[in-house]
Amino acid sequence: MRYQLHHDMPIGSSLEKAIENKVEKIKKRLKRYHPDVADLAIKLDRLENRNEYECNLILKAFKETMYAKKTAPELRVAVDKCFDAIFRELDHYRIKINKSLHSNTRQP
Repeated sequence: MRYQLHHDMPIGSSLEKAIENKVEKIKKRLKRYHPDVADLAIKLDRLENRNEYECNLILKAFKETMYAKKTAPELRVAVDKCFDAIFRELDHYRIKINKSLHSNTRQP
């Protein structure tokens, strides 16, 4: 899986490492479904007018595009919330795919 990290502010090495760990979790979830065809865009912004941080994720996998966008007073919290949301969306889609594959193989 390919991923790109876009940010206009300095981020610490601990946050970069946390993002890499979360990307690895997505790769593990996609391992069965050809993870090399998936693309992930990560965009981190600071919202000056609200004094918050925003994290946007766009995961293009299968024939779907999954989005997650979260804001929080701390950048790390926004990143964690955003990845949690994309994990839920991805797990939901995987269950749907598995059910459709199961039903197609049981038909005579």
